[in-house]
Amino acid sequence: MLNTLNLEIKNIFKDRFLLFMYFIMPLFIGVFVYNTIYKSLITDIPIGIIDLDNSSESRNLIFDIDASSVVKIIKQYRSIEEAKNDISSKNIYALVVIPSQFEKDIKKHIIPQVAIYYNTQLVFIGKNIQSALTLVFKNKDVELQFTRNIADSKNTMIALGKSIEFMPKIISLYNENSNFSQFLLTAILPCSWQLFIILCMIALVANDERKTEYIKDQTNQLVSIYKHLFIKFSINTIIFFIWWLIMSYVFYTLDYPNNGNFYILILNAIITILAYNSIGLFIYALIRSHIRSISIAAFYSAPSLAFLGITYPLNSMDLFPTFWSSILPIMKYMQVYIEQANYGVNPIYSARLILENIIFLLFGILGAMIYKKKPI
Repeated sequence: MLNTLNLEIKNIFKDRFLLFMYFIMPLFIGVFVYNTIYKSLITDIPIGIIDLDNSSESRNLIFDIDASSVVKIIKQYRSIEEAKNDISSKNIYALVVIPSQFEKDIKKHIIPQVAIYYNTQLVFIGKNIQSALTLVFKNKDVELQFTRNIADSKNTMIALGKSIEFMPKIISLYNENSNFSQFLLTAILPCSWQLFIILCMIALVANDERKTEYIKDQTNQLVSIYKHLFIKFSINTIIFFIWWLIMSYVFYTLDYPNNGNFYILILNAIITILAYNSIGLFIYALIRSHIRSISIAAFYSAPSLAFLGITYPLNSMDLFPTFWSSILPIMKYMQVYIEQANYGVNPIYSARLILENIIFLLFGILGAMIYKKKPI
């Protein structure tokens, strides 16, 4: 067993691809993603303004919009046509058009129609802009209502009571501060992690294509080949469990919530690693080509971020993405992570979800049997 382990470790250090994928690429991806989205909140989104009224009321509205922490007015335009190029080139992400007669409509108690144009291809940014401007307009409406009511009633409390409308109390149970980096990092990094697991497992087994002195030796017994694969499984599992511990520590240092049972999260990580190890071995055992196996594995696991239900509700997806998410071990991993880290769900309930990933270990058993019987 120790001789086999020493042989595998030597092979890893001789293989530049494995060294890169095991020790350099995960660190590079983690640092790159973090530095790209390190800001906790989206702020100062550049927008443009067209003021067709040029009145004191329109200038007050412009001041209120620019005072928002989410958006920042960087330019005023004379026409929509002039602003279109800047929207398409993403110099600005939205355009607010204040109509002519804006002040007159307010004085006549007519609701003015302020138009907002934004690039609908940028859905996430568009939603943030919409929410920020809606809040500005709502506050402006309360201010105008108060001005009218104080003039009628001459009583501050009565005027304030008439001006403030019903506002729903929205309580966030997950990501209470709408932390942008928490939303993306806790999804992107595990999805990258699972991709590295399956690719490295395939590369580790495919190493035998060039190591004819060991696995291709016809004198090897059945137990030797299984022992050989067991060592590969162990190496891949240990390395990526260490990476998982590093990832979890980073989340801890960033003060992301950790309200559940950490031992359940450890079990969740180990079963997920073994599941992807099994799938990787199964793919390679069937195809026996390093390049083609990696291509299929990437095709299988790379879309995971889209199918997790984090960036888009799973129950709103069609049959195909729903099916695809069900055959990805990372799906159950993320469910358990959110339940434990964010909600502190009963560990027994989360353990049931983890058990659903154990079915993927059957692919490892089947892959080992095919690997043994199929000629190299």
